[in-house]
Amino acid sequence: MLNKIAVAIMALGCSAAVFSAQAEQPYYFGAQYSQQSVDDLSWDFGVLSAVAGYQLNDVFAIEGRLGLGIQDEEYSDAFTSAKIGIDHSYSLLGKASWPVLETLSVYGMAGFNKTKYDFKMNDEGDTLRDSHSEDGLIYGAGAELRFTPNLSFTFEYAVLPEIGDDDEDNLDVDSISAGLNYRF
Repeated sequence: MLNKIAVAIMALGCSAAVFSAQAEQPYYFGAQYSQQSVDDLSWDFGVLSAVAGYQLNDVFAIEGRLGLGIQDEEYSDAFTSAKIGIDHSYSLLGKASWPVLETLSVYGMAGFNKTKYDFKMNDEGDTLRDSHSEDGLIYGAGAELRFTPNLSFTFEYAVLPEIGDDDEDNLDVDSISAGLNYRF
């Protein structure tokens, strides 16, 4: 029993050292790849984002993201072809983190997101281009695994603003993301 208590105290001490090092390095930058899905239509878009954040304390952080679409959906038949994709996306988030292990924490996030979608359709030689923006609440959860006090890997799930103009026929949008962050 005494050995278990000693191991638990040592683990807590190591965890405190990692998280105090995190608090001493409040700024972080990174990159993230997101696979965004529009559920009802089976659309999948790829987005590559730059991430910048500031760790306010051991629990709370503020983070900004700016993403560019890198994977579109394309459809075609004998007379028509269409291309749908994300032009750009940005988010401002609040994050709350909780340590699980010495180098692993889980987090919840919520904030504002705006995404601009581009549409291009060729119909028997005529080209139609249009764009549509959606903004609103983004929320989700994730995990962060620290390889060193400075370098970490993130994996998360998020729900983004719906696509549509009325509440009954809106399309749900969610994303799964992986990224790397560097603290300094």
